[in-house]
Amino acid sequence: MHDAIRIAIIGDFNPDYETHHAIDRSLAHAANALGIRMESKWVATGCVERDAEKILRNRDGLFVASGSPYRSIEGAFAAIRFARTQRWPLIGT
Repeated sequence: MHDAIRIAIIGDFNPDYETHHAIDRSLAHAANALGIRMESKWVATGCVERDAEKILRNRDGLFVASGSPYRSIEGAFAAIRFARTQRWPLIGT
């Protein structure tokens, strides 16, 4: 059992996109307000396209990032499909 909630942020992080930094800050703010520990990790859409089950099963929830042109739209869809079929917590923007 982990003592932190582990969130996969599905998207292709670009340090030039303010929205991507805002996602990180928003998740940290929500965790702080709830008094919980949270670990977030950006997961590239190409990686999810290749092996969604293996990559996402180790996370407690998924957040599909906004502010992307996704490198792999199929990877973004694979993450959403995984969440729907496995009844995994998902936030999409």
